[in-house]
Amino acid sequence: MCRVIAVSNQKGGVGKTTTSINLGVGLARMGQRVLLVDSDPQGHLTLGLGFPKNIRVTLKNMMENIIMGIEFDPKEAVLHHKEGVDVVPSNKLLTGMDMSLITVDDREKVLKEYLEMMTDDYDFIIIDCMPSLGMLTINAMSAANSVLIPVQPQYYAADGLTELLKVVKGTKKRFNPEIEVEGILFTMDSARYNNSKRNKKAVKAAYGKEMRVFENSIPRSEAIAEIASEGISIFEYDSRSKGAKSYEMLAQEVLNRA
Repeated sequence: MCRVIAVSNQKGGVGKTTTSINLGVGLARMGQRVLLVDSDPQGHLTLGLGFPKNIRVTLKNMMENIIMGIEFDPKEAVLHHKEGVDVVPSNKLLTGMDMSLITVDDREKVLKEYLEMMTDDYDFIIIDCMPSLGMLTINAMSAANSVLIPVQPQYYAADGLTELLKVVKGTKKRFNPEIEVEGILFTMDSARYNNSKRNKKAVKAAYGKEMRVFENSIPRSEAIAEIASEGISIFEYDSRSKGAKSYEMLAQEVLNRA
């Protein structure tokens, strides 16, 4: 059975794309069939895996085909990465999709309808969400079994989760009763500093009783910061780094739960 995970946080710069890529590759290295879906018009997941901006067929085309009721090959948009993951790319042309969806019946489930065409071919589908709580993010949550939330252990981290969790609960009530929180993942963690420790403790105190907070965190790391321009995962870039070990442990945790 395919498990769909949306990686989401309306705050930018918290490591959503980095986590999507490295969790996906980590699972692929464990023998899982993985599809990564770039649902952010910035296209950072697409670029982060070394694909160009001007790709002809993207997620936008697939969703438009659903909206217009056109018969199509759902794999037309799928790209293959050398590290064993498949990718549905995006670029800035996806920007108008939020507005396009407003007038569509069942507009919250367009992405779900597309991904359901792919579930037989994959063990995991990971959706990299845009840094907002707009219609594309609602579509991702409506399609997902769970939401993984990357969070930097900073002072406002706990407050920033409130709106996102409201959207998750609203999606569960109205569109997708099966959705749950996969877990809160601390990223860019300077674990040895008291400030980081204090802020992680605050998040765990606020949310740890009602949802999972991953024990393993992703460290702040030069190696992780550098891979964005290399088109590869942390495993290919430096498999012995702390970042690689951390993402390997995350992938194992997610796989064990699935």
